[in-house]
Amino acid sequence: MDDIKNPTSLINKDYETIDLVTFEEWIEDSDKLSKLGVGVILEPSNDVGLIKDKLDSIELIALDFRNFDDGRGYSQAYLLSKRWQFKGEIIGINAHLDQLQFMIRSGITRYQLLESYEGFDEEDYSNGFSICYQAAANNSGLNLKY
Repeated sequence: MDDIKNPTSLINKDYETIDLVTFEEWIEDSDKLSKLGVGVILEPSNDVGLIKDKLDSIELIALDFRNFDDGRGYSQAYLLSKRWQFKGEIIGINAHLDQLQFMIRSGITRYQLLESYEGFDEEDYSNGFSICYQAAANNSGLNLKY
């Protein structure tokens, strides 16, 4: 069984088990791994630009959000989903409840919470605000027109 903090596989949107490799494993052997339909785990310190050219051969990407005060995962998600139009799933793993809205806003398609939250109402956290209090680099979340 996987350790929730360090998963070795995830279930994709089609309910298939996808094996995960680390960023370092992918960089070292991407030619072989690209034929196996694996997912890649990215830590905040990983340079997501190094996998940009082979995104079409990656089944899903798991971004690790275990460090609540490290926002680089949002930038990684934005680059993958918005700038490079990654077609696979982007899953935020080891997420904290208060990160959900930012994750969705930056392009995360699904998430796995780090811990169980008593009385958790997903709707309240993922769609609880009609506008965002802070603008993103692209002004998403605000009804501003320039």
